[in-house]
Amino acid sequence: MPMSLRLATKEDRPAILELLRSAQESAVPEAKRGEQGFVPGEWDEEVLEAFTEGPGTFLVEDKDKLAGVVLTSEGGSALPGPAQRTAELTKNLEGPVLHCGPVVVAPKYRGKGVVRMLLSGMALMLGDRYPSAALFVENTNQRALKATRALGMKKHTRFTLDDRAYTVFTFAPGDFSPRPAR
Repeated sequence: MPMSLRLATKEDRPAILELLRSAQESAVPEAKRGEQGFVPGEWDEEVLEAFTEGPGTFLVEDKDKLAGVVLTSEGGSALPGPAQRTAELTKNLEGPVLHCGPVVVAPKYRGKGVVRMLLSGMALMLGDRYPSAALFVENTNQRALKATRALGMKKHTRFTLDDRAYTVFTFAPGDFSPRPAR
């Protein structure tokens, strides 16, 4: 059975939280962060809950295993640090602007098109409501930077916050045509 995409439900939260925590910066050895990728911040039930108010959390599953997840928001003032700065820096885009991230793929599924599947599915479900989308990547996260380039996202701007450098990427959700994961 091929991988499938769907909107997350409340019952999915434990698996989503486990995947987010496995990729959070403190769980990934510093020497491996660039090649493996990581999610900034610390993830707990309260942080995850803040995203449930947004447009949706999208999952890719392989049978009953969580292969990847993308969280979305509309960029309100409740977003933490770099996400808030990204929202401020993308206010000039055609709106409303869909903020994507974090995007996390389980190690077993990396390099198999899961990110493209997540974004394509998200675009199919939300593209008519959001003409523009944005995400930020910490510049030390080489894996994420490579993925954004491979997906054709446009570099919008850069910023520094708390001595850390970030790049903001933008795209039009309608530009992501669905492709099956490999």
